[in-house]
Amino acid sequence: MRCSLVIIDEAHQAIAHQYSASEAEFTVLEEIELLTTDIRGYASQIKARGYIENPQQAIEELQHKQQAQIDLEYLEKVCSSGASLLCVMAANNEVGTIYPVEKIGAIASSHNIPFLCDASQAVGKIPLNFHDWGITYLAISGHKLYAPKGVGALVVRQGYHLQPIIYGGGHQQGIRSGTLNVPGIVGLGEACELRQLDMEVDEGAIAGVELIF
Repeated sequence: MRCSLVIIDEAHQAIAHQYSASEAEFTVLEEIELLTTDIRGYASQIKARGYIENPQQAIEELQHKQQAQIDLEYLEKVCSSGASLLCVMAANNEVGTIYPVEKIGAIASSHNIPFLCDASQAVGKIPLNFHDWGITYLAISGHKLYAPKGVGALVVRQGYHLQPIIYGGGHQQGIRSGTLNVPGIVGLGEACELRQLDMEVDEGAIAGVELIF
């Protein structure tokens, strides 16, 4: 048991280092499914929207420009009217658009709106800075950076609290109770560490191939 706790702690440090967060701010979860600002509406998103939206909770989809770019002027206008949560993905899995997360976070912070960033497609591929970019909640999925399937991480800025959807022994800082998935957590930590070491070289090589074509 003690050996498991040690390697889990090491994995936590590696995961936190990947996106410039502190170890105390994240929870390792299994099978994260979130509603984001993806341009295309998949069945999972439609179903999630059905659970969330009600007369007391309206969802507004953000306007976008060509290549799925978010209209930041429109975003500023929407946020100035107030919102409970802003949800934007860091990189679009359909067309490859990389969103200006730092600018989006600054807009959200200026209006005191919590900002949820789905970084599943971005983590390990482009730099992310949880602390400095005004991100309140950040989610990643392990298999997107060669970690085992079925494991991910949710980063929650200190001072914010989430109501758990799974109750039990209070694991993962009370957010996700249940026996820890040690192989999954360690695999995610190792994947984050390897991507941190190789990301700059690998992505530079990929960008070079893109220019050729």
